[in-house]
Amino acid sequence: MRIGFVTQWFPPEPRTVVPEGIASGLAALGHDVDVVTGFPNYPAGRIMEGWSQRPYLREDATERIRVHRSPLYPSREAHATRRMANYLSFAGTATIAVSAKVPRPDVWLVYSSPATAALPALLARPGRRAPICLYIQDLWPDSVTDSEFVTGRAARAIERGLHAFTNASYRAATRIGVISPSMKHVLIERGVPADKIDWVPNWVPEFRTSEHTVDRQRLGLPNGPLFLYAGNMGQLQGLAPLVEAFASVPEASLVLMGDGVERDSLTRAARTAEAGNVHVLPSVPVDAVGDYLSAADVLVVSLQDSALLRATMPSKVQSSMSAGKPVFVHGAGDVADVVTKAGAGAAVGPGNTGEVAEAIRKLALQPQAWAAMGQSARQHYEDHFAPDVGITRLESMLHEAAKRGQQ
Repeated sequence: MRIGFVTQWFPPEPRTVVPEGIASGLAALGHDVDVVTGFPNYPAGRIMEGWSQRPYLREDATERIRVHRSPLYPSREAHATRRMANYLSFAGTATIAVSAKVPRPDVWLVYSSPATAALPALLARPGRRAPICLYIQDLWPDSVTDSEFVTGRAARAIERGLHAFTNASYRAATRIGVISPSMKHVLIERGVPADKIDWVPNWVPEFRTSEHTVDRQRLGLPNGPLFLYAGNMGQLQGLAPLVEAFASVPEASLVLMGDGVERDSLTRAARTAEAGNVHVLPSVPVDAVGDYLSAADVLVVSLQDSALLRATMPSKVQSSMSAGKPVFVHGAGDVADVVTKAGAGAAVGPGNTGEVAEAIRKLALQPQAWAAMGQSARQHYEDHFAPDVGITRLESMLHEAAKRGQQ
């Protein structure tokens, strides 16, 4: 097939492993992929060094992947107007590019975060129209209203408008892929036919841990039962209550590794923790991450508790399970369910510091169970989240949409 793939973010931008994996995976299966994306500006909110915007740019990334870039308003500010300008400017210029430059595909695939990325496929002129598959990464308008970018009457007005837009895009789509089971339930409640929705969880390249003992001292890691959180330290991750809970569990240590808007406040909290068992480290290059995962006993996934986050599945779940280590979920909903049902670790809902501390202590004091949990985690990854499994699911959804478009 020829596949038109609309995604606002794509390499060389960091943290684009999922859209990159989609394009390369489909190409490896023999499909031609036209990627419609913006000029790289994420996550800094400014055009990357070495790049300059122009009305249109085509790159032949590989023999089967062509990248079509359109300009946008770069911004990552926590300001509703500027953030929406970023989303809508890409949607507008990409719509023009699709109608003028991108060959007609057999099917459109939209990486739906933000939801406005669907506009180029929805508004394609007659010569560029094709069945549309939405691949939902974040539920809208929930992800906008829950972010607290806007409040009061403005938030309610935006919510109504986004509901109308997303409902229209669901009706227009031939197939809809969701990354978590609860997303499907939410969409059904919003009127989307169940037989239109496919469960297509994201996949990530594996992180295999070393079979050899890793020197913790070389990495600046403490001894004893070690829980590791590696990733973004933002508000949605809800790490502050986790730090507070670890302060009452001196039997174990927590290492937070990465960057984000909460990093400084978490560092201060770690320094003042009486037990001295919380450590904040800077992010490390990707090729060094495996050493830290190997040195840890338990890998941590943490999310605030909200209706939106209960229905999400961050890629950290997949990458943690691929490492073959026990996973501790400080969160609720689908993330907690997948780990506990797989026998891959433990989960506790945030909110009650005492309950969180007790769950940490219980897992920390049963090292004899860690190996079996890690094996279960790895097996679940191979069965559900490995690249070959994920890309096959996605290809099946695209084939079904293209077939319906020919009827």
